[in-house]
Amino acid sequence: MNITHLRCAVLLALTASAPLARAADGFAPPGAKATLDVEYLYESAGRKQDRIDLHEWRVRRVARLTAELLPRPPTPLPTMQPLDASQTAELNAQAAQGQAAAGKLAPLMASAEQIMARCGDDEACITRETMKLGGAMSGTASVNQAMSAGKDVEALSRPGSPRYQAWQAAGQKGDYAIDERAHIVHGDPICMSLPRARCTRDEVRQGAGAIPLPPNAAKATGRGAGVAAFEVDLAKKTLTLALPVPLMPLPYTETITSDEPAGTHSVPTPKGPQPRQLAFQTGAAGQPVTLPLKGGWRSQSGERVIPIAGQAGEGGKLTVRWRLALP
Repeated sequence: MNITHLRCAVLLALTASAPLARAADGFAPPGAKATLDVEYLYESAGRKQDRIDLHEWRVRRVARLTAELLPRPPTPLPTMQPLDASQTAELNAQAAQGQAAAGKLAPLMASAEQIMARCGDDEACITRETMKLGGAMSGTASVNQAMSAGKDVEALSRPGSPRYQAWQAAGQKGDYAIDERAHIVHGDPICMSLPRARCTRDEVRQGAGAIPLPPNAAKATGRGAGVAAFEVDLAKKTLTLALPVPLMPLPYTETITSDEPAGTHSVPTPKGPQPRQLAFQTGAAGQPVTLPLKGGWRSQSGERVIPIAGQAGEGGKLTVRWRLALP
């Protein structure tokens, strides 16, 4: 028996076992599963023209994902949200109570350390000296103080009433489609030899398929775990939600057709279809958000439109639609 074990034995002798948290109504049991579906639709279209140049574009990018989530045990404190003022104050008070209890137990713990120093690993010696210590302290203020500390420790160890339940992603999968077109006419001096002294450039980007998974996740499960999560607060009736997002760049093919003379660009325009990759931008939708519940928390949905700043086709509108359900 070491000093840690002896301390635990003393505390267990002074305190009763803390009751287990009761199963709270409204929370999902172990083994339950939830699905979180989301569609990201990015669109941009426009036309810019002056006396010399023309730029027209149309961009449509879609990513659809489904995440499977598993519940964690209900807790009295949040894991996806910051503590509120009352929770912070309660934790500070408990910390102070714990320090006070430790002070009350200090003489007893000091005696236990002396026993360990005297007996080492001799179990018979430890038992004999512990019994002598108990007899010597019986009825004294020290033992009353230790018993008071034991009650303080018991009160601190009681779990609070369950209020939150967090869910974490066990996997996700999805598909995507990219369709982008741009038509550009410009009057760079290098185009003077062409009709109307203008160059024309057409760009087409297209791709579709399953959203790639990180290599390790794909090998292990075929479904990347992802970052999707949510947490229910049954006291405030809120849902804190982190949506699934594409974890890897999305492959597509770019084809550029142009009559621009050689030397128009510092990097020559490649001829024919070229493989490319796109990092799908989810903007603010990629950050957790807390929402009021609409009815029972087991079925929730929402829609959000997010402006995306950028030039030409990189500036547009992202529409996010999601649905959370427990089967």
